[in-house]
Amino acid sequence: MPDLGYEIEDFQYYTWRITGWSGLEKRTTSPEFEVGGWKWRILLFPFGNKNSDTVSVYLDFADPKGAPAGWHSCVQFALLLWNPEDPTSYVSNNAHHRFTAKEPDWGFTRFYTLHKLFAPLENRTRPLIENNACNITVFVRIIKDPTGVLWHDFKNEEIKAEESHLYLSIKIVTPQIFVQHQGFDLANFDDPLSVIPQFKVLKSETYRNFKCMAAKRFGCSVEQIRFWVLVIRQNKTVRPDTPINDNFFGMSMEEIHIKMAARQIELKLFLEMAKPINGKVWFPRVENDSPYILVFIKYFNPDTQSLEGLCHLYIQKFDKVGDIIPFLCEKKEFPPHTPLKIYEVKCIFIKIFVLFC
Repeated sequence: MPDLGYEIEDFQYYTWRITGWSGLEKRTTSPEFEVGGWKWRILLFPFGNKNSDTVSVYLDFADPKGAPAGWHSCVQFALLLWNPEDPTSYVSNNAHHRFTAKEPDWGFTRFYTLHKLFAPLENRTRPLIENNACNITVFVRIIKDPTGVLWHDFKNEEIKAEESHLYLSIKIVTPQIFVQHQGFDLANFDDPLSVIPQFKVLKSETYRNFKCMAAKRFGCSVEQIRFWVLVIRQNKTVRPDTPINDNFFGMSMEEIHIKMAARQIELKLFLEMAKPINGKVWFPRVENDSPYILVFIKYFNPDTQSLEGLCHLYIQKFDKVGDIIPFLCEKKEFPPHTPLKIYEVKCIFIKIFVLFC
């Protein structure tokens, strides 16, 4: 399951062993199991219906009638159907949901195609269901919800306003996203199918906690990363503007938002990642008196008419442009003295160069 960046109250898993698939009822439930102090079960529709040749599998809260008034549980979960004789043969899906007495089950109506369960998967020699048997495992994370509105459906406009008042939306552009983006900006924030990682954090959350949360999400140490606040310039370009230094650790995310990007509804950040040198992580100074400038390099391929984010690097303000050509040739695995054409695109403090050869 992906790390959603929230505090986890409880985490358990349960495996339901099924030995007579063909004899199951059209609606079958597993034995109950406990997570977070409440009873749960797996809900299975093993034979699809007249309109669909798919198996349906859900996580089901076992006692909606016995739940106290206003009960809810924010749950992230994954369901796996697998061959007990060969655990490498499996299919899985994951989701998250705010379970309530009115919405006690959540999962996958089209979990998997029924007839494919009885044939080996690609590059596998055994099917998912063999000898009429299989296992279904559910992994369940109970997510802490200190405000009481996490993942609410917000049908009530007043609750929408409350949620907006409490939480801040943060989007993070990683170096990998910069590499893949086919434009002069670092990423496309308007694309509804964007792969930009997004966090929704309490405005009162400290920068220290947010940075720890983000480091865990991206699989690196806290010391190894530095965030730059992205701002929208007058020419509509999005550029890194100011780094968030560690002396802001005690500030809330709302304070950082107001201080550095107050005109923007959400906070946009660029993730800068440093590699340790002799066991220590070092980021160049970028204050006004710093000799360094952060530069982003994109490579334009005239044959395919495509752009590739090559890297970002620091150069000294009075260095010559030609000084970086050997490094760029090395990055593209060109011969050291390959002639390159370098163009500066929409330069405002932070530069994006496009190089041609």
